[in-house]
Amino acid sequence: MFWQPKNQFVFKLLALLLVGSLFIKSLIYLDDNGDTWIYHLPFAARLWGLVTPNEYILEYERELIYQGFPKLANFLQGFFWWIAGIEQPQAANLVSFFSLVGYCVFLRSYLKIPLYLSILGLLAVPLIHIAATACYVDLFCNVFVAILILMTYLLYVREDFLNWRNFILFSLAGAAAANTKYLTVPPIAIILVFVIGRVIFLYARRAWGDSQKIAIFILGLIISNSFIFATEIKNTIIYQNPFYPLKIQIAGVVLNHAIEPSEYMSPYLKSLFPAQRWLYSLLEIGAFDDRRPWHWTIAMDFIPLSEDSFGVGGYMAAYVVFNIILFFYLCRQKNHQAKIALAFFTVMSLITAILPYSYQLRYYMYWIMVLIALNLYLASQLNNSSTKSSIVTPHNIGVISTSAVIVFCILTKWNFTLPTHHSLPIYIGYSLDTKVFSQIEDGEEVCLVGFAPRTFLYNSKFNPTRHYSVKAEAALSPDYVEEKCGSRRIIENK
Repeated sequence: MFWQPKNQFVFKLLALLLVGSLFIKSLIYLDDNGDTWIYHLPFAARLWGLVTPNEYILEYERELIYQGFPKLANFLQGFFWWIAGIEQPQAANLVSFFSLVGYCVFLRSYLKIPLYLSILGLLAVPLIHIAATACYVDLFCNVFVAILILMTYLLYVREDFLNWRNFILFSLAGAAAANTKYLTVPPIAIILVFVIGRVIFLYARRAWGDSQKIAIFILGLIISNSFIFATEIKNTIIYQNPFYPLKIQIAGVVLNHAIEPSEYMSPYLKSLFPAQRWLYSLLEIGAFDDRRPWHWTIAMDFIPLSEDSFGVGGYMAAYVVFNIILFFYLCRQKNHQAKIALAFFTVMSLITAILPYSYQLRYYMYWIMVLIALNLYLASQLNNSSTKSSIVTPHNIGVISTSAVIVFCILTKWNFTLPTHHSLPIYIGYSLDTKVFSQIEDGEEVCLVGFAPRTFLYNSKFNPTRHYSVKAEAALSPDYVEEKCGSRRIIENK
């Protein structure tokens, strides 16, 4: 037993209360973060016909992003929203919530980690806690990258791990991540190299000379990769660029593109090496700013993009240090699981540190999710061995995780934990300028300039007594605005 039953009740109760509170919050909380209204909800609404292009057109660059970017999580958000009805966009939050629950179930099924320990351990991480009830897709895709890494780890730990059930789950996890966010493609491609290498090794031992099994493996691999990289394959065929509309250069050749990615980081951050930025962010060096309404936010934002602390931090430095120290202590066991875990964690860290925008930790939350999972797994191995530790016990890990959760809740004033309700009509009432509505006539096509991030709220589907068409546009140069708005009447946010 990983933990004796008499010690479980308090932690089970706390985990249950946390999950229950977050579930209710995800059902009734109208996420007011910027990206939610700039493209996540507009994408979800269009995919399910809730708000059509006749009623709302995104900004020029966002329309290009809609054409090329992977949108699986947005599709699922639209599904929950469609079920709940047009006036309940809060339902889109359930995608993030259920993905986190799904990850905990995976840990219970594959690593035998009790649900309440994984829940407490994960919710102690501020970015995970905040994202669990939000419309951002970072948690969703990182859950599946973490599953891929842990399945690859188990493939190296257990020779009997290779079977069709696990192959299918691996393929689905890869497809879920890669078809949600481009930034997951590089780590997934690297994971596949390790997986293919291990599978070839195992097949060489088991089925050398069996041409039928080898053919089935190759066919399965082709089908699996077709699902995993479906968006990139589609874009290559249509646009001759797997990451369209972004500018990509391969072997000196610039592929077809429509957007050149901008680096929105301060001069100070640009002066640092990528790995240095990542390490500073993990330790939250220079991460905090009194202008933020809470100690942590979903993107460590609420300050100008040019600030040194924009996007920095989000894992709670003390909790990161605790988990790293615990991990290296557990790796002293010198058993097969610990040795492989150490190798995987080292490679994972070296790769993550140099990935694009790695210092913005929300993009690569799989790192902390895998670290926590490996700690709980190795702790269970230690607890079941003859050399049990009186210090590293499930009880003590639970106490520290719970303490970190409480610290997070206090420093964020319980804003991201307790349920708060915003109805769409009330939210529209205090978020938008009613004078703008009075300027729009029924049947008219208008171009709203400079109203981001909440231009989407002006669409006529959210105002059922009215019928008109809105196009959003950025407040750039007059010539740019006139070109992109076309024949539509321009209404500027002054």
